[in-house]
Amino acid sequence: MMIKPIHSITAALVSLLLLTFLIATPLQADQNILTVTGEVTGSNHHFSLADLKAMPNYQVKTETIWTDQEHTYTAISVAQLLEKLGAKGQNLRFIALNDYAIEVPVDILLEHNAFIAFEQDGKPMRIRDKGPLWVLYPFSDQPQINTPFYQAHCAWQLKTIEVF
Repeated sequence: MMIKPIHSITAALVSLLLLTFLIATPLQADQNILTVTGEVTGSNHHFSLADLKAMPNYQVKTETIWTDQEHTYTAISVAQLLEKLGAKGQNLRFIALNDYAIEVPVDILLEHNAFIAFEQDGKPMRIRDKGPLWVLYPFSDQPQINTPFYQAHCAWQLKTIEVF
């Protein structure tokens, strides 16, 4: 039997407690939740939930394979975000809090009206509920794209977008 040093156990416990705290703690309106880097006007851009709510947003009612029913998402469109930033790249890399990353051509996102949700059914999305930000498509309006190829683009717990 291997005995772990006490500092390893303590570090693991502290990490677990910190993660539990982050999952359970609501976001502050001025806390940065999204960073956009790469081929954009200016340098890196940081957005808080308040910043995203101040942008033109809309509601999308859709089903997903990850939810048990149709939900209404309050969101910003990927197209509007890229336009606001003067994005020049042909691709986006979405990176999630757990470091999941997916590269998606901008044309596909725009063609299928991809959006970044920050509320589900009128409530801010918590980390444990795929928030605070979730990239989605309006799958109910476009059932032909409700396939693994497009579903893979739907990064939840989004933290960074790289434009290239």
